[in-house]
Amino acid sequence: MSKSFSRVLIKDKNHRLLMVQDRKGEWNFPGGKLEKGESLLQCAIREVKEEVNVQVTNLIELYEDVFIFNDVHWNGLFYFAKSANGIPTINEFDKFEDMKFIEHDYEAEFHTELTNTYHELFKRVESLSTDWN
Repeated sequence: MSKSFSRVLIKDKNHRLLMVQDRKGEWNFPGGKLEKGESLLQCAIREVKEEVNVQVTNLIELYEDVFIFNDVHWNGLFYFAKSANGIPTINEFDKFEDMKFIEHDYEAEFHTELTNTYHELFKRVESLSTDWN
C-alpha cells in the first residue's frame, strides 16, 4: 500500500501564504495523510479544517510528486484554495507549535525533502489569490 498526503496553499487578503509549524520547528502548508476511502482532494479539505479551522473550496491542483521521508515513499499532491471561509486557528496543539502567513519562501524553514518544491510552489501561486467569505 502506498502512502499519500495532500497540502493546501491558502493566501490571506495581503497575498501571504498560510503556514503551520510542527514540533520539529519546520514549516509546512496545512494538510496531511490520506485516510482509507478518501481521495486526495477530500483529504486536503478535511485536513485543513481539522488543523486550522478553515473550510477550503474551489481547489486547483498545483503539483504532484513522490517524496522520500525516512526511506518511505509518499505520493504528495499540492492544491491551491481559490476560496476559504473561517478564521485560521491552530486546532491540533499536539501537532503544531505555531501558525503564520508569510509573503516569501525565505521567511520559513521547510523540511529538507520539500524545500525545492516549496520554492517552486511559491512561484506558481504568485498571481493567484484566495477569496475569503
